[in-house]
Amino acid sequence: MNIATWSFTATADPRSNRDEVRDGIAAAAAANARIVVMAECALTGYPGAARTDFSDVDWRLFGDLEDELAEAAKQSGVVLVLGTASPDGRPGGDPRRITNDALAVGAGIAPVRYRKQCLTPGDTAHFVAGDSAVWFDCDGWRFGLGICYDLRFPDVWARLAAAGCDGFLCPAHLAGADPDPGTKAAVLPALCAARASELATPLVLANTAAPDRWLDSGAWDARGVRVASGTGLVVSELVRRTAFAPWYAGIRDLALDRWRRGAPLL
Repeated sequence: MNIATWSFTATADPRSNRDEVRDGIAAAAAANARIVVMAECALTGYPGAARTDFSDVDWRLFGDLEDELAEAAKQSGVVLVLGTASPDGRPGGDPRRITNDALAVGAGIAPVRYRKQCLTPGDTAHFVAGDSAVWFDCDGWRFGLGICYDLRFPDVWARLAAAGCDGFLCPAHLAGADPDPGTKAAVLPALCAARASELATPLVLANTAAPDRWLDSGAWDARGVRVASGTGLVVSELVRRTAFAPWYAGIRDLALDRWRRGAPLL
């Protein structure tokens, strides 16, 4: 299956971001991609980068823009995975609190909204954490959703694999000042490779195109090998773990068995 990422630098102007996302939908459709993934907070702008905070946000406008983009994706025949944010709409949630979301909408799927579970210290000034694994089915594949800092926590991805996910899709805003210069640029691709290889599950990361980003968008196959990298439109052909040696599926089975048994940590 062809999966696209569309990287741009979001701003605090939601309509400008909407236009960028629409361009990405059109470009992905023209490239025969079935799914297009945007960066974290692509619609809203990431707090601390594109905007200071969410104090001046009209959430009704963002809801309208999400609906508009969902229709654009549907009409283009693609699935859109959109980095956005919203008031906490979970049962018992406080609508004054904001969640950091990956919204999957478009052609041939039931819409789902994933709320980022693992928040950076900076995130906690703006967001409340999600608490559930989320996935969607598309053309015989099951895709699990994660966001950015989730990459550092393997249990997030193990739960998705246990739910039968065949691929992982990860919007991200991996950019900014690095307190240990060069460290994040070295470590983050390795984290993506680890998440893919430890569960023999291909992973697609859509990062911001901001000049201070630590890595480009890209894809890692079920072996953990990086098979795509770039900015703007990047299209990757994802293949199932069964395209590789049978022992990759064995890795996944053993890893999930250990998770289910709660293999103790030393």
